[in-house]
Amino acid sequence: MQKITLFSGLFLLSACVAQAPYLPPLQLEPKNWSQEQSKDVETVDTNALTAWWMKFNDPVLDELVKRALKGSPDRLIAKAKIEEARGLRRSARSSLFPQISASGSTGREDTGSNAVPYPDSFYEAGFDASFEVDLFGRNRNNARASDLQLRASEAQYHDVSLTLVAEVVRSYIDFRAAQNQHRIAQKNLISQEKTLELIKDLHELGATPRLDVERAMNLVNTTRASLPEFERLSDNARLRLSVLSGDLPAILKPLLMGEAEIPGTEIAPVLMAPAEVLSVRPDVIAALANLEANTSLRKSATAELFPTFTLGGFYGIADNALVSSVQPWNIALGMAVSLLDFGRIEGRIDAAKAREVQAYHQYRKTILEAVTEVETALSDYANINQKRLSLKRAYENADKSLELSQTLYKEGEISFLDVLDAQRTVNNAESALISAKAQQAESLTRLYKSLGVY
Repeated sequence: MQKITLFSGLFLLSACVAQAPYLPPLQLEPKNWSQEQSKDVETVDTNALTAWWMKFNDPVLDELVKRALKGSPDRLIAKAKIEEARGLRRSARSSLFPQISASGSTGREDTGSNAVPYPDSFYEAGFDASFEVDLFGRNRNNARASDLQLRASEAQYHDVSLTLVAEVVRSYIDFRAAQNQHRIAQKNLISQEKTLELIKDLHELGATPRLDVERAMNLVNTTRASLPEFERLSDNARLRLSVLSGDLPAILKPLLMGEAEIPGTEIAPVLMAPAEVLSVRPDVIAALANLEANTSLRKSATAELFPTFTLGGFYGIADNALVSSVQPWNIALGMAVSLLDFGRIEGRIDAAKAREVQAYHQYRKTILEAVTEVETALSDYANINQKRLSLKRAYENADKSLELSQTLYKEGEISFLDVLDAQRTVNNAESALISAKAQQAESLTRLYKSLGVY
């Protein structure tokens, strides 16, 4: 009766300690996107977004993404982490099966006994088996946690891959934007240098003041000063692509020698339903797997409060100077339970509960970030697109204004300062248009990346 009372008390205490932490139900999945612009965007499924960067119709970009997916150090590290998780899972699952070992030895011995006055040969061999009867699920929950951690590693691998593709596309857009800015500045510089030579000739003939020459030279030098900055930006983007693709800069440079327009500026955005986005985004999948793994680990830690039962057996053979050809064996059932450990197990349980709560809030945060990322990218694209259209019209107006000012200057209707202002306005408008095109292409990239498909 005393034993029954003791074990009843232990189980009641265990139940108190084993209580799971309260995690409120998540209600974060929106039925529709809140952005007003989403009403005008086509909704597609996952298959339509596979290899979305190929819709940019740029063979160089396709080759860069291909190289990155094959040789990126970040992706290869993430792949190695999957193999690590598989090894840990295999180790954890081994506890669900019997553990069998064998041992043996042979040699010669002298017992020093008068019964055996001379050295004799001996040998021993045996098989030992043990199996933990997992009544309270400690090993099963550890094994399940290892399965979930493997799933999280696989999802993180896909998240690294998705981020890698997006970074390659963004860096390539930056490269082409800087390249186009350099090309436009070079074109404007040639035109401004011709204008400067003309103004110098007119000044030598006394047809224009020295002030016009200085103003023309100022514009030429300002434009010339912008060229090294665009070269620097171009080199930085090219070197980032080298790291992302896993190739040395010298190997990647020939691929980027030619000139091309900024890709993706004329592509219409698409969307997926919120529920589908959250079901395919690898960071959400990894966060959920991590939460479930920590729940299993908490259950495994709690199971340490309860007794463990072990079934063991031994069979062997031995022959030595004192015993001849014996075959010992045994079968035993053992039980062990911790009665007084001064909080060691309870401390581990508390830590496991805290990790589960952390994983829960990290999962909740990941969902919030996923929804916000889509909404932000959609808003960015819509507003930047409007900005690009306005800048395009502004550039057309500035170009027409320059043409008119040149005509009026030749007719003596306006001063040369007006012509220089018109040239400066055209240069700034064209540069702003290129920047807006790059921003729009990058916002489209962010939108595709936020949908979780590559």
